[in-house]
Amino acid sequence: MSNELNGLRTKRVLEPAGWVLQLITGLVLAVLVTFHFFETHMIHHSAMEYENVILRLSDIRYKIMYGLLLLSVSFHAFNGVRAIFLDTNYGSENRRFVNILLFLAVIVAFTYGLLLLFSF
Repeated sequence: MSNELNGLRTKRVLEPAGWVLQLITGLVLAVLVTFHFFETHMIHHSAMEYENVILRLSDIRYKIMYGLLLLSVSFHAFNGVRAIFLDTNYGSENRRFVNILLFLAVIVAFTYGLLLLFSF
């Protein structure tokens, strides 16, 4: 059977490493977002008070956890956007440009987030 069905063609948009990393970051996100939600909304009713947020963000363990969360969400989101772009005619014809643009977006988002995180 060919890759064409009713005039539509399927495109290979993510290489196996991209899918594996998408899966891994999705699993990491599920764990870290659950921990974040549980820690900030379920354990203490005062967890979102300004003083408690500053205290939590001053702890190196939370900085590491939020850094991993930031890296995972940055990659996962922009890799998903990359897959959407690559599934279009424009993206398939300009794969290198899309890859570079979205790689830079991951770097900028992650760097900006780390700068904010380590400002505490």
